[in-house]
Amino acid sequence: MKMKEEALKEFVDFIIQERMQKAFSEMKAGKELGKEDEIEQKYLEAVALLPPDKEQAVREYCDAIFDSGAESEMFFYRLGLHDGIHIKSVMKKIIKYVS
Repeated sequence: MKMKEEALKEFVDFIIQERMQKAFSEMKAGKELGKEDEIEQKYLEAVALLPPDKEQAVREYCDAIFDSGAESEMFFYRLGLHDGIHIKSVMKKIIKYVS
């Protein structure tokens, strides 16, 4: 029984690691090298052309967008964590039932 639990735990850990590695690799492959730096440079050049009050407004707007993205990431991270805890609970029940 203990051996089955350990094997199942190792299998689940392996699947999670593989999924994370695949998702990370796909995310990195989708980004062009240096593209983010190029976009940042163009942004800085464009903002520098604006009068100070307009520059501040654009920067505040960009900060708001960034903050919104951070909130979304946090929401989905917590959602995934909640789902993971729920799945762990379900797996424990299945193991208990099967054992």
